[in-house]
Amino acid sequence: MQQSRRAVLTGLLTLGGLGLPARTVAASRLDALTIHGMPSVPSVVLARLVQAGSLSAVVDKPALAIYRNVDQMRVAVINGTTKMFVAPSYSTANMFNRGVRLRQINILTWGLVYVLSRTPDIGRVEDLAGRHLLVPLRNDAPDLILRLVLLRSGMRPDKDVRIQYVGAATEAVQLFLAGRADCVLLPEPFTTAAEIRAEAGGFTAHRVIDLTEAYAQATGRPARIAQAGLAVTEDFVQAHPEVVAAVHAGCLSAAQWTLAHPAEAGRLISETLNLAPEIVTRSIPRFRLVVQSAADARPDMENYFADLMEMSPDIVGGRLPEARYYWGAGG
Repeated sequence: MQQSRRAVLTGLLTLGGLGLPARTVAASRLDALTIHGMPSVPSVVLARLVQAGSLSAVVDKPALAIYRNVDQMRVAVINGTTKMFVAPSYSTANMFNRGVRLRQINILTWGLVYVLSRTPDIGRVEDLAGRHLLVPLRNDAPDLILRLVLLRSGMRPDKDVRIQYVGAATEAVQLFLAGRADCVLLPEPFTTAAEIRAEAGGFTAHRVIDLTEAYAQATGRPARIAQAGLAVTEDFVQAHPEVVAAVHAGCLSAAQWTLAHPAEAGRLISETLNLAPEIVTRSIPRFRLVVQSAADARPDMENYFADLMEMSPDIVGGRLPEARYYWGAGG
């Protein structure tokens, strides 16, 4: 995938719906705040944040919208019209290292990529030997982690496994369901959607490998990939620190509610994401929803970035981000 496509998966937060600074009422209070989340299940956290009124002390009219054009969003971050956004952590690290003044606020999801198989006879990474595996988005982070895991398991990714790259997860799902490959690597909610569609088609799509667990076994660390979360531009942190802190605190409570009420959460976000409520509800336990400030998540993030750079040195801009990239309790 081209670097311009890597820069951000999806999601941003703009002010007044246009990415322009909203009028300050008192201190950091804003008239309006539109949060743009990724077109994926973790955006349910932002939907609950808005619904629950968690920002009432600092924002008059919060709202949620889904930003779907990756290139537009990256340009908006770089030109300063986007102030806060949801993205893969490696994307924000890349932008930071290339001179974009931003900071990572938190991590929302800690691993949501799985391998589905048409047969149940795969129990570990080594069992992928000789299989035909569909992988969307070559050289994106899930592909790099898969290849790292294969290498550390003593396998040659391009020889021991027949990897077929496709352009998007939707294409991978369609080919897998059509019987064009043995296995497919997918993130949530595509994994759950593929399972449900397979059930409707009269066969079982077996969830045989949790890539996060396989990564943990390959690295000797806990099953945690600091995969995606909120980031914010430096000027917004300086101008509105109370808003940033309120958004993070709201994410904490919204995540707890989401895990405790998956069916309600599914209904809350399904129309916004154009997904069936059942897909969202079944996907929620699968994307490791834990909200942690970037300062607290820094060791996990640095381990993740270092492993990605082992496979593709340029993916985070060639180095680990400086300390100021990691937002924490002190802002």
